[in-house]
Amino acid sequence: MDKGEALRIAGKYVDSLSSKYVILQAFMFGSFAKGTNHSDSDIDIAIVINNVADIIDTQIDMMKLRRKVDLRIEPHPFAIADFNIENPVVNEILKSGILIKNNID
Repeated sequence: MDKGEALRIAGKYVDSLSSKYVILQAFMFGSFAKGTNHSDSDIDIAIVINNVADIIDTQIDMMKLRRKVDLRIEPHPFAIADFNIENPVVNEILKSGILIKNNID
């Protein structure tokens, strides 16, 4: 799978989540975004949502929902309040990730 195919799959997954979650932003990051992917690479997707009661439960739910699209997807949900540049993971996502969806003005 190449970067273009990974982006297509990521976009399809993010669209599928939109029926259950209000997605503010979504990024593909990690090896596919950097071009360092290999045959066992997963598709890392950061998903920024408004309200998160329990981030672990949200991630588990998002992992279940990936079954409908592609099991190589690795969802990483973030509450908007936690998605800031001081977080080293977020900093890396913003630096090298590919924006899939943006609903923030």
